[in-house]
Amino acid sequence: MKISKYKLICVTAAVLLIMTAFGGCGKASNESAAPQDKNTVIIENHEFQPAEITIKSGETVTWVNKDSVKHTITADSFDSGPIGKDETFQQTFDEKGTFEYACTPHPYMKGKVIVE
Repeated sequence: MKISKYKLICVTAAVLLIMTAFGGCGKASNESAAPQDKNTVIIENHEFQPAEITIKSGETVTWVNKDSVKHTITADSFDSGPIGKDETFQQTFDEKGTFEYACTPHPYMKGKVIVE
């Protein structure tokens, strides 16, 4: 059985459209484009995401601001100062304990680092 070039092009186009509509073969639609480190907190929509993170002593947490306004990561023992869109702040936690923090300009934004 011989398939015409026209039919082959139509079938190929249809398959590509279906794959595009469903996010490709074998890839979950909720999978992010770039892998996120387990010790990363995203600041987005005026929230720390996740609001609570648990790490081991000696590990570093990275905060990434995705909002268009400046935010801070402010605790009793550390302060990022204002960080703008796509800027980052890192803090290494050598002592075990619970470290609560907030954004100084937006005090309703709160987070917690639990160090085991």
